[in-house]
Amino acid sequence: MLQNMRKVNYQEVSRAEPVDAPILLSLSYFSRMFNTIDVWQFESWSHHAFGYIGYAYWGGILLIGMVFRICDWAFHRRREQAVWAEELNAYASTHPLEQLPWIGTVYSWVQTYLITPAPLATQDRNLLGCVYSTRAEALVVFGFWVITMILSVLGYRTFPGIIYWPNITDQILRYSADRTGIMSFANIPLIWLFGGRNNILMWATGWSFATFNIFHRHVARMATVQGVVHSLLYGVIYIRSDEDTLEGTIEDLRMVGAIGFRSDDTIVDHLFGSSAYGNVRGFLDYAYLSFRSDPHWVFLSSFVQNSQSRAVYDAGADVVRLEVTLGTPLLQPSPGEYYFLYQPFRFAGWESHPFTIGAWSYEMESDALSLPIMRDSHKSLDITQVPLLSSRSSDTARVSSEGACPAKVKLIFWIRPYDGWTQQLRRQCLACPNREAEATILLEGPYGRTFPLWRYLSVLMVVGGTGVASAVPYIQDHLRRSAIEWDASTAEGKTRTRNIELVWSARQTALLSEVARRELKPALGRADFQATFFATRTSGEFPNNVVDFGCEIRTGRPNIKSLIMNRANDTSAAGSTLAILVCGPLGMADEARAATHLAMRQGHRSIKYVEESFTW
Repeated sequence: MLQNMRKVNYQEVSRAEPVDAPILLSLSYFSRMFNTIDVWQFESWSHHAFGYIGYAYWGGILLIGMVFRICDWAFHRRREQAVWAEELNAYASTHPLEQLPWIGTVYSWVQTYLITPAPLATQDRNLLGCVYSTRAEALVVFGFWVITMILSVLGYRTFPGIIYWPNITDQILRYSADRTGIMSFANIPLIWLFGGRNNILMWATGWSFATFNIFHRHVARMATVQGVVHSLLYGVIYIRSDEDTLEGTIEDLRMVGAIGFRSDDTIVDHLFGSSAYGNVRGFLDYAYLSFRSDPHWVFLSSFVQNSQSRAVYDAGADVVRLEVTLGTPLLQPSPGEYYFLYQPFRFAGWESHPFTIGAWSYEMESDALSLPIMRDSHKSLDITQVPLLSSRSSDTARVSSEGACPAKVKLIFWIRPYDGWTQQLRRQCLACPNREAEATILLEGPYGRTFPLWRYLSVLMVVGGTGVASAVPYIQDHLRRSAIEWDASTAEGKTRTRNIELVWSARQTALLSEVARRELKPALGRADFQATFFATRTSGEFPNNVVDFGCEIRTGRPNIKSLIMNRANDTSAAGSTLAILVCGPLGMADEARAATHLAMRQGHRSIKYVEESFTW
């Protein structure tokens, strides 16, 4: 019976021709249909699978970062246990990494050649029009671009005569358009994940927001490129198929001119630019607004409503000193943290501006200064030797239980007026008597992380200008930890740092004088703290109130390379450890990073480079 059935070849029967009896497909027709369905199923699978490969890539990078952080913690933990066992004074000269030769060698190599150095040997952090802090960041980004571009053109199965698109060119156009669109859309969760000001990955890997911001921007750029390619390819497909409308393509390309590759792209720009699907844009708008509603803002908004803010402009230093006294004692500041500041009662009050905490203190309701109660400390402390520092919540409760009013936290920010809001804040101060203005300031935060400088026996701080804001909190933290009595059973909270050296260069001596007279006064004159100030633009004598503090002031700029190399040699000779904290202009940071890399290449292994950069 089958032999008597009519066999039909491809396109032998038109759609308009009625068929009133069963027919058989010819072998060639069946093969063509089978191959069409099989190829389409494979291409649909591969488009989504290649999008998931991006998640696997970044998951692997994050896993490496977590493992490296655990190893770093384990090595420091072993060192601490050895030191505490020797009752704090006899430091084991053998580096813990030497006890694990193979792991130690890999760890040291990664630190020396990937994490510490700049992307290029020329100290320049610019590579192919993009800015990177370290070589590791550049390699990770480069790997992402290479893998993504390869996956965008790899694995297309074509054959002539496919039912949907008989021409090979049409097949490649359609597969490429679909893949770039799907992979672009798959990058959106990564954009959200890396663009958050706070996320658990920062804690898990120990990487800063600046690092995740680099990843965020490059993922967004790749998503935008893929979205543009997707739209252009569909435009070609419409033209080749003689479609009457290009509405879909025009809609997808509408945002391209507004996005480009600006360095200050926002998340909403990335979402619009990378999405090739008009029916999800309403959802993306909602998701963006929800993403921006950071829980820190909700948490702090109920506490800062009774805060008091005071802005004072120092013309000699060309710096606005902003003091924000919070209406709650629950906030516990830490070094390395920063806040986004809002001034709501201005025309652009929705704008936020990030600033690092320069210092903090505690104040009583009566505006009398109060010392924090040191945990595990039972000695009476001299106010001239211990700065006003943060305390734990339990300490605040103890103050209240003794009958005194709870201490309020006063955060101090040093703001250099340039343009926009900072310049407007300066004008507000100039319009008031004594250049002191009352300003309503809302805070969002805290963000950032505290690097454990207290683990290192020696600490060198190289800062420039208002970059001293990154150093002062760590100095305050060192003084607080130094005042804690040592408990041999736990050693909790105790610092191992024996020496801190601050090298600070600023244009005006007035800024040096002001900070030395206030925030640095408790540290100046101590045996474990040395400070050298450099005034790059000055005339006449230095203020006596700075010299009296015992710090050394010089003109010009510090020789950063010589400074770091000398400290590295001293550290190696003593069998010690050294942390180098740098915050300042990019030129200073690049020079310090290059010098640290040189010292590590020469065999100084117990050095850690920490850069605090204002890249939010």
